[in-house]
Amino acid sequence: MKLLINTESLLPPITGIGTYTQNLLEQFVAMQALETIECFSGHHFTSATQALQQCGASIERAAPLVSSRGHLVQFLRNSSLAYRARETLRNSLLRLKSARLRNFVYHEPNFILRTHKGPCVATIHDLSFIHYPHYHPPKRVAWLTRELPRTLARADMLITDSEQVRQELIARYAVDEQRVRAIYLGAADCYTELPASQTSATLAEYGLEHDRYLLFVGTLEPRKGVDTLIEAWSRLPEPMRQEYPLVLAGAQGWNNHDLQARIDSLAMTHGLRHLQFVPIEALPSLYAGATIFVYPSLYEGFGLPVLEAMNCGTPVICTTETTMAEFSAGATMLCEPGNSEQLKDLMQKLLEDDARRATLGKAGLERAKDFSWQRCASETLAVYRVVSGASA
Repeated sequence: MKLLINTESLLPPITGIGTYTQNLLEQFVAMQALETIECFSGHHFTSATQALQQCGASIERAAPLVSSRGHLVQFLRNSSLAYRARETLRNSLLRLKSARLRNFVYHEPNFILRTHKGPCVATIHDLSFIHYPHYHPPKRVAWLTRELPRTLARADMLITDSEQVRQELIARYAVDEQRVRAIYLGAADCYTELPASQTSATLAEYGLEHDRYLLFVGTLEPRKGVDTLIEAWSRLPEPMRQEYPLVLAGAQGWNNHDLQARIDSLAMTHGLRHLQFVPIEALPSLYAGATIFVYPSLYEGFGLPVLEAMNCGTPVICTTETTMAEFSAGATMLCEPGNSEQLKDLMQKLLEDDARRATLGKAGLERAKDFSWQRCASETLAVYRVVSGASA
């Protein structure tokens, strides 16, 4: 069985889709279950090994986009005309290779299928552009609204990151339920329990102490519930805020001007910490050293930071009626979406109860054992076999 996979998401800055693509590729290479893996990114075609090597080099060089080039990238991402021109060009380039690639299973890990005459699989990570269109650039909403139905019609099989999104896809677009499979994500092996002796060097670089801060990791934008988190933390008793500063690790997201102004203000007056760019190698220590990981996102396709924190044995608070509540299955504390008062109470109760934090951390660690990138890759390979007609 031969695989053709889009690896554009491996270009920096690496987002959740890039993490998904990278880990699938790493597992496929390790499992040696595929005859050939052909990766394409724009007009470049490489092997899986080369794509992963280039990804690693890009991560090492990555930095926040603050230059004029960064503004250009943002414009191109948000421009409907740019979307169309880019996709037309890349579809044309892929079409030139179509004869050679006809016998390949094409997996699109980033929603929208390109032109391919062979069997196709697409991963639909979430439908946030439908539920929360005001939290996305209008051009992106228009693009997905127009293109997603075409992908759903063309794909031989569809993958979602959770059962909740699978059911949303079936209900919203009347997709045959036999054509959609929910495959949970995993956490990389680097996310594991670490004692203070192993986190102290990294945490010292950020002026932090082990078990003496609250942590959020993710894009700083309205959909992630960061405004709710900040409001809840601000209401904690002042001595508690001083002992447990709120640490935000993540890049700025779309339409976050007001949020960023609030963050800057609280950093000056209340000791809130915004770490800006954080290298990937620092994240395991940040997770493992946190007293509580708080992720009150309104909507997620999966919620990978929650699983990564659970894998580190860190107690987690996330949101009810979300995919995070689905996969954590009682191993996290849950707050209602947007309810800052309830979130404040949950944080305070946990901070005041060492035994309760320890119990919650152990529950999360045990539940996290059910998820791995190896399992995700194995179940994804099963989908490839179905669309290719290959035997198991």
